[in-house]
Amino acid sequence: PQRYRKVNRRYQKALIMPAPRIRFYSPQELETFADAFLKKFHRPFDSLPVEIDTIVEADLDIRILPFSCLEQRYGLHGYLALSLKKIYIEQYIMDEDNFEKRYRFTVAEEVAHLLLHKDLFKDVETPQEYLNTFDKITESEHTRMDMDAKRLAEAVLMPAEIFRRECLRLITESKSRQVNTKPTLYSILANKFNVSEDAIGYRFWHLGLYNQISL
Repeated sequence: PQRYRKVNRRYQKALIMPAPRIRFYSPQELETFADAFLKKFHRPFDSLPVEIDTIVEADLDIRILPFSCLEQRYGLHGYLALSLKKIYIEQYIMDEDNFEKRYRFTVAEEVAHLLLHKDLFKDVETPQEYLNTFDKITESEHTRMDMDAKRLAEAVLMPAEIFRRECLRLITESKSRQVNTKPTLYSILANKFNVSEDAIGYRFWHLGLYNQISL
């Protein structure tokens, strides 16, 4: 009976707890956040690609571990178990070389959640608890949270200053390198930054480069 009363009080407390307040960020705030993060942890600053997993484990002291069937069972490629100081990644994404780019972006996205939404995930240990956190907020808040996390992950893996510089360099050398179409440029940049070509396309758009470059 005493244990039941204790559990019941905890349940009642959970029912009356206010919904968490989610802060949203402007694109400029996210770029500034990424720049500060890279200046602190990415050394040398202009080296490529950004070794996000090394930063996570060596500097943030968070372990990155495989989780078998995470996608099949929970619909997740990865999740942040913040109370355990771990990021779990779907095992096949972590193990297979041809998923390296997806692995890197998934890690970066979970780091973005750590930086932007730490309070929401502070007690998470299991994938179900991770999913349950989104039951506390509205669908529109969830969508905006994910957008902010993806935008910050993108800015961390493709630093704005370096990205612009590499684009200009490749275009300047376009005749000798036969960079005469955007898909060709995207492919070269994707290999250099070790991200997908889709991610390169979004970065072009978000930095306002898409209409500035005529190929």
